[in-house]
Amino acid sequence: MLDESNIEDIFSNFSKYNPNSIKPYGSGHINKTYLAETKYNKYILQKVNENVFDLKSLLNNYEVLDNYILSQGLSGKYYPPYVKTSNKQIHHIDSQGSCWRLSEFLDDSTTYQISPSINITHDAGIAMGKFQKLLNGIDPEFFSPTIPDFHNPQRRLNDYLYAVEKAKSQKKEKAAGEISFANSNTIIAEEMSSIVNANHFMHRLTHNDTKLENILFRDNNYPLVIDLDTVMPGNILFDFGDMVRSITSIAKEDEKNLSKVEFNIDHFQALARGYFTPIKSNLHDDEKNNIYSGILSVIYVQGIRFLTDFLLGNIYYKTSYENHNLDRTKTQFKLLQGVISKQSEIATILDEILV
Repeated sequence: MLDESNIEDIFSNFSKYNPNSIKPYGSGHINKTYLAETKYNKYILQKVNENVFDLKSLLNNYEVLDNYILSQGLSGKYYPPYVKTSNKQIHHIDSQGSCWRLSEFLDDSTTYQISPSINITHDAGIAMGKFQKLLNGIDPEFFSPTIPDFHNPQRRLNDYLYAVEKAKSQKKEKAAGEISFANSNTIIAEEMSSIVNANHFMHRLTHNDTKLENILFRDNNYPLVIDLDTVMPGNILFDFGDMVRSITSIAKEDEKNLSKVEFNIDHFQALARGYFTPIKSNLHDDEKNNIYSGILSVIYVQGIRFLTDFLLGNIYYKTSYENHNLDRTKTQFKLLQGVISKQSEIATILDEILV
């Protein structure tokens, strides 16, 4: 059921046609997303979560990116076109200060939570690799963080340690195994923080949320990248690491049967080849040498983020049941163990691709 009483008025700022229907759409954790249908077209209407994103930075970043795309004659080549407001803006700010945007819905498109094939995994890598190649041509100084310290491993570790300290005893008892695992592997986040801090040249414009669901696959056409709220200065190691996290385990993010959660080396190879082929000539040696550390860090950090939210009462991620974030934590830690067990094979694959 919609909780936005003025949603049709919101839509009217983008289109002169009245919507026949507006329904909740998708499974994103952060923003509210709706499928809007008029007599002629379908659209994705999205309300930005202003409690998560710095709206001033977000509005600036979208305008800079979209203007660059338009100046290069690349509209629709990398992400679905946005429908501008009557004021020629991507976003509309309503009377409550909430931020909305509208993009075209592509009927021949689909997204996946789990990769159904090696080919889809390879295509996902290509899509994000080409998008990164595009971003490499834009000066990151024109962009501001929409979520400060979004991929800061030390910050996420500090948040987790605070949550353990403040959590109720019954929460800590229920998550005792996961807390023990997290505490035994803090070195992963600490080492990655040191790597990033020691290599300032690795700072570039990146997507920062490269999970499989943020790639739109289309029939007989190239895939597109979506959810651009986190396009901001970042680190390519985190982008690839998040792709590995979300694509190489052929199981749901909240899978309760952990025997189904495993790191698939064949999907990793397809992903790495797709992602790095368009951009490997632009990689610095320190980026190439720390890809594995980036993978470990992203998976570990996502695990402790889910665990942090569970311990604090599920206040950040959308949940469907009390232990939802705890189940998510378990899948991340199981995947992390799988990656660690395949370190040698990962190194061999990367050496072959990055020559």
